[in-house]
Amino acid sequence: ERIRELRDHSEIRIEKFRNTMRSKREDRQDKIYLKEKKHLLPLSTRELYLGGLFLYWGEGLKATRSTLSLSNTNPRMILFYFMWLKKALGVPKKDISIRLHLYSDMDIDKETNYWSKLLKVPLTKFLKPYIKLTTLSGLTYKGFGHGTCNVMVNDTNLTEKVLLGIKAVSETTPGLL
Repeated sequence: ERIRELRDHSEIRIEKFRNTMRSKREDRQDKIYLKEKKHLLPLSTRELYLGGLFLYWGEGLKATRSTLSLSNTNPRMILFYFMWLKKALGVPKKDISIRLHLYSDMDIDKETNYWSKLLKVPLTKFLKPYIKLTTLSGLTYKGFGHGTCNVMVNDTNLTEKVLLGIKAVSETTPGLL
């Protein structure tokens, strides 16, 4: 009984088991990642356009007819959207504006510089940030590490193209099933 107690509750054994399982999971995920990357990439121009259209359908602002705008905390999602605007829609970098939504206890300059460097956009393209009076440290959900980045383009024709593209896909999707 004592041997079982020592064996079953051994911190070393438990940690070794955790490390083994972590290693197996990482190996499995690496194989899946490489397989998916090979299968999915590179994206064709059409696939890129559709991917951005679906992203905008789910996350983009649809309340205005003159502005394409997407807000998110995920830097990779913002990078994809930014790239989609430039490559799939042909929006010149100079026509893209950025507004950050930050918390009062965040270093505003540090976060602005973070997004500026990530997107390779000069600070002059950043609008005055919205500063929320609550504190980041008071949040229970910690997914807001660098605040929320809102990437915008003011172009009525482009907005109509995207929204009507979404409408075309949404109206024909039931027929595809």
